[in-house]
Amino acid sequence: MEIKKKSTILFLGDCITSGDRDMTNSDDLGHGFVERIYDALKSYRIKVVNRGIDENKTIDLLNQYEENVLKVQPDVITIYIGMNDVWHHYSKNIETTNEEFENNFRTLLQKIKNDFNIPIIIIEPFIIDITPELTKMREELWQKVDIIRRLAREYAQEYIALDGSFASACIKHELTFYSLDGIHPTDEGHKFIARRWLRNIIVED
Repeated sequence: MEIKKKSTILFLGDCITSGDRDMTNSDDLGHGFVERIYDALKSYRIKVVNRGIDENKTIDLLNQYEENVLKVQPDVITIYIGMNDVWHHYSKNIETTNEEFENNFRTLLQKIKNDFNIPIIIIEPFIIDITPELTKMREELWQKVDIIRRLAREYAQEYIALDGSFASACIKHELTFYSLDGIHPTDEGHKFIARRWLRNIIVED
């Protein structure tokens, strides 16, 4: 996908996108894959905005839309969401049904299309099967991934299929190389996500 120099790229998501960013500083990019993407693109005078927030689910992205999307006025948007819609079912007994998940995500994507009609990049959530509990959780995640892939065909210009990519990469490394708990990336995991994102991007004048 082509991105013009001096574009503003907005990243939305949960703690994986946040990368422990300073929530009191709107310019902070955190220390995850978003920061690495910025480092790779800064010579093109690309503005990168990180609005990842810990614990975010699809419904939260909708509720934060005015503050985190409309006020930023992006030229390109990347969305990485879905893990907490599954994780909270197991950790907090708060279920996001597949119907709710699809409605939330579709509504968000349609708002972006209606308000901006800009390129959308969707990153697929992943699980690395470190424990039997994560393997079980994957069954529910994949129902959400099927929905994400279907929506990506309708709305996205690029789709970063992380789950299969991590599975392939883990053949050459210990399972904990990219994530100690199977969900949150290590430093190497963040580098991997940034490389997968950058592989799809061409910056032009």
